[in-house]
Amino acid sequence: MHLINPRDVVPESNMPGFPWLAENTLSGELTPKKMEVMRTLGVPYSDDDISGAAAAVQGKTEMEALIAYLQNLGTALSSRR
Repeated sequence: MHLINPRDVVPESNMPGFPWLAENTLSGELTPKKMEVMRTLGVPYSDDDISGAAAAVQGKTEMEALIAYLQNLGTALSSRR
């Protein structure tokens, strides 16, 4: 709800709404290529991660992908400790 209209959750918020994220779906076509590039930058994606990426995101909405990303932020750091 917060991503669709933040002021419904926090009335004083100045964050804009992103309602189209719930409508746009991912094809997954470019996901493996993006992961390969990220791997060159040090992200520890395995070959299995990359090969299954397109199927894992196909049909998901951009909002689902963004929420998954936000929920994952910082988890790699805490698992290294």
